[in-house]
Amino acid sequence: MSNATNEKPYYPALDGLRGIGCLLVVVYHNFWFLQRYLFFGWLAMDIFFVLSGFLITHILMNSMGRKDYLRNFYARRILRVFPLYFTLLAVFLLVLPNIRNLPFRMDYFVNHQIWFWTFTQNWILIFRSPVNQNALNHLWSMAVEEQFYLLWPLVVALVRRPRVLLAMLGVLLVGFSCFRLWLWMQHIDGFAYYNFYLFTRIDGICIGCMVALLQKIDFRFLERYMAAIVLGFAGINFIFYYINLHNSDSYPYLGLIGFSTFSMIFGLLVNDITRRRTKIFSTLFDIPFLKFIGRISYGTYILHWPLYLLLNLAVQHFLARYMAGGVAQFLTSTIITVAAYGAGYLSYRYFESYFLNLKTKFG
Repeated sequence: MSNATNEKPYYPALDGLRGIGCLLVVVYHNFWFLQRYLFFGWLAMDIFFVLSGFLITHILMNSMGRKDYLRNFYARRILRVFPLYFTLLAVFLLVLPNIRNLPFRMDYFVNHQIWFWTFTQNWILIFRSPVNQNALNHLWSMAVEEQFYLLWPLVVALVRRPRVLLAMLGVLLVGFSCFRLWLWMQHIDGFAYYNFYLFTRIDGICIGCMVALLQKIDFRFLERYMAAIVLGFAGINFIFYYINLHNSDSYPYLGLIGFSTFSMIFGLLVNDITRRRTKIFSTLFDIPFLKFIGRISYGTYILHWPLYLLLNLAVQHFLARYMAGGVAQFLTSTIITVAAYGAGYLSYRYFESYFLNLKTKFG
């Protein structure tokens, strides 16, 4: 790939990777009764975080110095995220609570809605977690991303030098791992050090940013040092396993190194895709179906879980008249999953695309 091609902020195969992430997260949620077999479906969020960090940093570094590039960045981000997100909040926080006999409760989200309107819900979901309510819990990831992207472009604009930015991200990764260890030692609730906080799920975003910076500094750096990087992370995992083995497996793997390790794998995969080094990856992620799912992934992710809660009981009760309960449950999840992708397509085609087209006014 030429340098000119490298400056292009859109890599079609990344839509394929995003599509796999979308498939994983929707199946993980909608087929919750199979989570013992689908445990690693939650990794889809780290795929999204790595992709976001890479693409945003790639855009910022390549547009730096152009007129109004920060204004354009924020305007384009708003047009991509805000319309559908705030429409969903308006429906679920302002309209649906006035309807009787909803199949799920919404009082927690209504009472704490200011956190959702301001993209800070990842904090309230920890400090005052809902009981028997989860209609909007999946929006925690939106808060993590938007908080990071509020600050990161400003840091990039102030620092400007890729090597310094890379070093800062490395310090952040190590610092957050140490902080999570401290939280664990203070006996803070488990979610506090491995789930919703910005500093507990920032590993993927940081590593995605680091991949983009490394490509800017030396486009072939990761290719040359791939073996050393993989062996280094493997060594870290081995050391952790050895320490944990002699401490009754008491240390939280994900909270301390797991998120970084998995995100590193996804970061190397993103680098490989954008460099088109491995034919099997290029072929896999260029599959039209996966790229299609990737393009509609935002709407699908935002809508899939509320849609499941709205339809689940009615569809399952209907199907239970004609088949066994377990079969009815599986078929219900299958039908609603297909409906979620349909809703994602309709959202992308007839709602999101209007605002996406407006992005051309901002660079």
